[in-house]
Amino acid sequence: MKERSRMIPKFRSSFYRRIQISFLLLILLPTVLVSFYNYSTTNRDVKEKMTLSNESVLAVMGKDLNKMIDDLTFASNFFVQDTNVRLQLRSFADVKAIDTFAKLNDYQKIKDFFSLITAKTMNRDIIMYLANRSDFIVQSADSYEPSDIIYDWNQVKPRVDVDKPKFIQWLGLVNGSGKQGRIYYMSRVLRDSDDNALLATLLIGIPETYFDQFFGQAPSGNLSLFDVNGQSIAGNTHIPYERKESDRRNIRSELMIDKAGWKLVYETPSSQVTGQISRTFYISLIIILPFFILFWMISFFIAQRLYRPVRLLQRGARQFGEGNRSLRFQVEGRDEMAELGQTLNVMLDQINELISGIEQEQEQKRVMELQALFAQIRPHFLLNTLNSIKCNLSLAEDAVHSGQIDSLMSMLRAYMRIHEPATLESECRLLVHYVDIMKMRSDLPVELDISIADEVASIEVPKLLLQPIVENAIVHGLADSETEPRITLEACERNGMLEISVQDNGKGITPSRLQELNELLEQGNGEPQASYKRIGLLNVMQRLQLTYGPSAKIRLENNKEQGTLVLLRIPL
Repeated sequence: MKERSRMIPKFRSSFYRRIQISFLLLILLPTVLVSFYNYSTTNRDVKEKMTLSNESVLAVMGKDLNKMIDDLTFASNFFVQDTNVRLQLRSFADVKAIDTFAKLNDYQKIKDFFSLITAKTMNRDIIMYLANRSDFIVQSADSYEPSDIIYDWNQVKPRVDVDKPKFIQWLGLVNGSGKQGRIYYMSRVLRDSDDNALLATLLIGIPETYFDQFFGQAPSGNLSLFDVNGQSIAGNTHIPYERKESDRRNIRSELMIDKAGWKLVYETPSSQVTGQISRTFYISLIIILPFFILFWMISFFIAQRLYRPVRLLQRGARQFGEGNRSLRFQVEGRDEMAELGQTLNVMLDQINELISGIEQEQEQKRVMELQALFAQIRPHFLLNTLNSIKCNLSLAEDAVHSGQIDSLMSMLRAYMRIHEPATLESECRLLVHYVDIMKMRSDLPVELDISIADEVASIEVPKLLLQPIVENAIVHGLADSETEPRITLEACERNGMLEISVQDNGKGITPSRLQELNELLEQGNGEPQASYKRIGLLNVMQRLQLTYGPSAKIRLENNKEQGTLVLLRIPL
C-alpha cells in the first residue's frame, strides 16, 4: 500500500501525463480562448452599436418632447398675453352655467381660442380645458365626457398653487375615470393684469395613449419618462430612475429634457441584444464537445505509445537505484529513445566504475585513518617526555631551561590543534613562548611588546596567524640589526575592522621589494619568489581570506625611522 501511494504522485506528474496535457493545451486551449475572444468581441461590438442606436433614438424623441413642451408653453402664454382672451375671461370668470345667450357667446369664443391653439400646435392628442373660479369648465374639444373632465379637475385642483401665475406648474399623474386612462397634467394660473384677480386655470393633460404611441416608435427595448421628482410619467414601470447594480449588463441611455426637468430613459435588456449570439455560441460548444472527447481518446492512445519507452527507462533506473547494478536497457530501433537507452547503458557502466573506485578510495581512507590515529600517539609521547624533562629541570631549580621546555610544549600543542580558532589574547601568549624559543635558537635578546585593547582581546582568530609574521621579523629583519632588537604588537578596533600591527626596528625592506610584496599580497593567490623569503606572509593572507573573505587585507610599510610594519585589517 505504501509503494502504491508513492507511485500515484509520480504517475500524476509523469512524462506521459505531460504529453496529454500538452496536446490539450496546444489544441483545446487555443480553440477555447479564440472562441471566447470572438464571443466577447462580438458582444462588445453589438452593445456599442446598440448604445449608439439608442442614443440616436433618444435624440429624436427628445426633439419631439421639446417641441411638445414648446407648444404647451405657447398655449399657456397665449391665454396669458392675448388681450381678447383676457376680456373674455373677465366676463366668464363667475359663470356657473350657460343660461343666457351672452354666456353662450362667451363660451363659444373661448372654444374658438382653443381651436386657434390646436391649429397652431397640430397636436390633437393633448387635452386642454379652462376652469373658471366657479369651477365651470370649457373643453378644447368634445372628445371626452364632461364627467371625466370634472373628475380629473377635482383631483388636480388641490395641487394647483393659485399664487404662482407666472410659470407652468407640473401637477403629476392622474388616474382618469374614463377611456383616457392615466393623464399627466400641467397647469397655468390666469389672473387679471389689472387687479390680479383669479380669472381661471388652464389645464393641459397629456394622456398615456399619447406616450404609448410616442414610445412605440422605438425598434426594441423599453422607454420610460420620469418627472423632476423621479416619478414615472409614462413608459415601462420596471425601469428605475437610477441604474441598479443588478441591471449593469443592460444597455441604458439617458436624456434630460431640460425645459421640463424630465428624464427620458431607454433601456434594452442584455438578453435582447446578445441573446442570439450567446445561444449560437453555446450550441457551437455543445457540438464541438464530442469531437474534443474523441480527440482526447485518440491522444490518450498516442501518448501511451509514446510514453512506453520512457516507462521502461524509468523502471530500469529505479531498479538500478535499488541495487541492481547489472541491469541494462534493451535497445530497440534507431530513434531518439533508442539512442538515449544506449547512452544510459554507457553511463551505467561508468557509474559502476566510479562506484568501484570510490569503494577502493574509502578502503584506503580507512587504512590512512588508522595510521593517523596511530601517528597521534607519537606527539603525545613527545609531550609526555618533554613534560618529564621539565619536571626534572624544575626539581633541579633550572628555571631557564624549564621555561624553554614549557614554551616548546605550548608551540607543539598549538601545531597539534592548528584547525581550532584561538582568541587574540591567547594567540599573543603563544607569541611570547615562540619568542622565548627564538631567543634560544638565534641568541638574539629580542624584546616583544604587546598592547591589546580590551574590546578586541576575546575576538577569535585562526591559530598561529601571527607567528609567521613574528618569525619573518626575527629571521629577516632583526638578524643583522645593530640596535637592540624589539618587536611591537598592537591591536584595536577601528571603523568596524580589527587592526593588528606588528613592527620591528630592524633593517627594513627596499622600496622596490616592498612594492612587489604588497602587489603579491593584493593578488592573494600567487606564489612568492624564493628570493623574498616571505612564504609565511602569503600563507597568512590566504588563511585570512579563506576565513574572513576578500575584505581582509595585509599591507607592508617601512617605519619612519627603521624597520618594517605589517598591518592586518580583519572585518568584525
